[in-house]
Amino acid sequence: NYMKIVGIIAEFNPFHNGHKYLISKAKEVCNADAAVIVCSGNYVQRGMPAIINKTSRCEMAMLNGADLVIELPVVYSTASAELFATASIALLDSLNCVDYLCFGCETDSIDLLNTVAEILINEPKEYKDLLTINLKTGISFPKARAKALDEYFKKYNLDYSLDINSKKYAKYPSDITSNSNLDINTFINQPNNILGIEYIKALMRFNSKINPVPLKRLGAGYHSLDTRTKLASATGIRTAIANKDNISGLLPDNCLNIIKNHTTIEYNDFSTVLGSKLLSMDTLDHIEGINQDLSNRIANNKYNFTDIETFIPMLQSKNYTYSAISRALLHIILDIKTDGLKEFISNNYVNYAMILGFNKNTGVLSEISKSTKIPLVSKFATFYKEADNNQRKMLDINLKADNLYRMIYMNKTSETLPTEFQRQIIIK
Repeated sequence: NYMKIVGIIAEFNPFHNGHKYLISKAKEVCNADAAVIVCSGNYVQRGMPAIINKTSRCEMAMLNGADLVIELPVVYSTASAELFATASIALLDSLNCVDYLCFGCETDSIDLLNTVAEILINEPKEYKDLLTINLKTGISFPKARAKALDEYFKKYNLDYSLDINSKKYAKYPSDITSNSNLDINTFINQPNNILGIEYIKALMRFNSKINPVPLKRLGAGYHSLDTRTKLASATGIRTAIANKDNISGLLPDNCLNIIKNHTTIEYNDFSTVLGSKLLSMDTLDHIEGINQDLSNRIANNKYNFTDIETFIPMLQSKNYTYSAISRALLHIILDIKTDGLKEFISNNYVNYAMILGFNKNTGVLSEISKSTKIPLVSKFATFYKEADNNQRKMLDINLKADNLYRMIYMNKTSETLPTEFQRQIIIK
């Protein structure tokens, strides 16, 4: 009796109606018995702390259809989109029993996503030349890449309107909207499309058996602040929480109660920690995401540092996106070094699967334990004792990051949170 498993890569920051829809739609479309989630822990890819801790976010997911939630280690959860995606895929692939990867996209044409992913992996000479020309103008890498792709498609007259004009390429005809003027530039700049392409690139690179299944994103756009829709974006919800607006109706009710019992964490809560690091560190170019130029910019501005949110714009330029700077500063706080990260990457990315929660009724754990190439960890303390050198290094970085998150939360709220050694996994 073969169990079908769909993988989902997520942050749930916080968990909302769109996530609930994604999990149930993924199971339905893939006819899957279980959904396995790779989820960021206490820090997320935008380069900031998650607004509530990883155990509570896992609980939200478990109450709404997730069958197993595995933590993506912090060195990857705070990385660039490409590394975030690659490490997440490596983790799902190592379980050796995931059949599908489902992800929300602004465009759900698998043909278009595959074509772009192939160009980015194989980098044909013509595309590479266009990329070089665009990078020389000094724009950021994501912008240069989008422009180069757009020019490449136009130059070779590649048909990228497949999904728009022709129903035969669409998996779900009802999801097709007619906007035949979609251009590659728009397509490649949409946040979920970017991640989708990175997932597919990683699957191709690992020669993975996992099949990618894009689902069209419904409701508000990724960065939209519109909260008058049942499917608001996480950005809109975080903003509403920060403004103390009413968020009922934007998340499943069972998640609403969890959020209401928490004080949310903001990036600025980490300002004193970053401030003291900036004053005590002489050089920064060993930190992941910081080159000599950014290191100099930080050095020139550090005596004007008051808090993180006002510091980021001081460092911005056309070469650095807001999130890239945000991630770089978080790497200073968490002491994530380029050399260490390279070592992890060359060592198969992730060598254990840290369980945050699972559903005991689906039997998903016993299914995975039969096939997995990496240890499934349910007790941190036990695994920490047995871990090899490489695993231990990664666990230590995570441990330090989680202890800091916990200290800042406890300092802000006077409540206690369990340490990693005390943390109980969520069992539903």
